[in-house]
Amino acid sequence: EILTLFSFGKRSVIAAFALFLIIGVVGWAWRSHNSIPYVTSPLQTVVTPLEEGVSWIADRISSISRIIDISMKNRIEWEQLEKENAGLREKTVDYDEITAENTRLRKLLGFREVHKNLQLVAGPVISRDYGTWTNTMIIGVGENEGIKENMAVITPDGVVGFISDVFPSSARVQLLTDPRTSIGAIVQRAESRVASVVRGNGNMPTEPQFVNIAKDADILEGDNLVTSGFGTIYPKGLYVGKIVSVHSDDSDFVKYAVIQPGVDFSKLEEVFVITGTTGNGDYDKPGVAPKLVPQTQRDKVEGVKGAAAL
Repeated sequence: EILTLFSFGKRSVIAAFALFLIIGVVGWAWRSHNSIPYVTSPLQTVVTPLEEGVSWIADRISSISRIIDISMKNRIEWEQLEKENAGLREKTVDYDEITAENTRLRKLLGFREVHKNLQLVAGPVISRDYGTWTNTMIIGVGENEGIKENMAVITPDGVVGFISDVFPSSARVQLLTDPRTSIGAIVQRAESRVASVVRGNGNMPTEPQFVNIAKDADILEGDNLVTSGFGTIYPKGLYVGKIVSVHSDDSDFVKYAVIQPGVDFSKLEEVFVITGTTGNGDYDKPGVAPKLVPQTQRDKVEGVKGAAAL
């Protein structure tokens, strides 16, 4: 056994020595390849394909690495741009909303400044109930702000309706377009001064009607209607709307007119509640120059043509 182990160790030493000798010879030959052409040529023939293969693989790996690196950078930049765009969109939406709100509030403040004879409480619209039989909305002011039933509700564009129910911090408004609503109105044109009632139209909620007009009454398309002041809810001179068409009633004894309200009820966001008045001042729709005027001399002699008593 000892001889066997000795023989195995001797062979290992010889093999190791031979391997080192070969490596040394190859290294020396490679370093001396310029001076020993017969050694260089075979080595070059063997090594060149290996070098080309290794070089090709290295180039592919490098290219793939660059592609991955560029893709990662592009992905990071894209995500950053997406975040920046989202932030800019959010800022744009906020800016547009603030601008719109600022425009509305400036209009309300301007209206309040011009009509100092009206005691006004501003309130936001917080919900709407537009249907066939009812047209109401809830506003965010109530008993706590001094709101009471039957107070008129307006905007700078005209009549909205009146307070029908009051709660501690909110109130229900019955709109001009509600079929249960009736508002005394008068044609603003001095030559006419026809007075009657504006009522909501259940069949066409967006088209309230100026009803019970004498057949020969002096009303025309384009005439403006303002509140007549008859009754206890609406002060005189609030803008109601404009006559857009005139029609004969089924009975053919009277006629009615379809009006376009001054208020766009689909866009209401803030309103004024009239809690009181000071003085006897009237007001009109902005941009309408003439205010309510006394009857003309002809009216005093002949009477207002077609005026309906309320």
